[in-house]
Amino acid sequence: MTKTLFARFAGATVLAAVIGLGSAAPAWGGGGTTINIDPADTGTTAAAFGTHRCDPNLGGGPFQAEDVWVFALPAAQQGNFTSLTIEFATEGGPVTENITTTPAGDRAIVGNRAWIRTPAGLSSTGELVNPFALTNATAVITGTDGTFDLAQTCPASGATAGPSLPVTGAAISGPTLGKLTAVGGSLIMVGLVLLGAQRRRRYVA
Repeated sequence: MTKTLFARFAGATVLAAVIGLGSAAPAWGGGGTTINIDPADTGTTAAAFGTHRCDPNLGGGPFQAEDVWVFALPAAQQGNFTSLTIEFATEGGPVTENITTTPAGDRAIVGNRAWIRTPAGLSSTGELVNPFALTNATAVITGTDGTFDLAQTCPASGATAGPSLPVTGAAISGPTLGKLTAVGGSLIMVGLVLLGAQRRRRYVA
């Protein structure tokens, strides 16, 4: 092989290696996959959404004048959220909000879930006059393709539309029905014993 042919062969080899490295770079860089929200979860206010739950680890609540929206990746292979872009319709026009891995006071990503608080638009009497309505959302995730969900909402405390609102937290401890029944039975037995003793005293007298 002549020097000229060797040089050309070496050059082609280096070029192929560079191209190969370039094509692998996006995968190494972890750019993520962009997915959309399930369309069935759009077109709703927080109060009108079917699942109400307030979680202290996902935005907390309920709040007097703010709604909490919680989004989730339903499949394990979808990994975690990297960022979300959420579009709302309001009386004053469309509003776009972003959630990133840098938490803020009114929004955060928590692994495969994310939450955000928005104004509820409550009047002084607790009526919904300008609630945010979810119109669309996209997310960048670390896993594979798919869709994500609006998992739950925590409507403002003045909102009355939609199902009842459970608030998460420690269960309130107290006597159970079984314990109350046992105590009641013991008291009845003590009463019968005392009544029998009193009757015996009367017979002796």
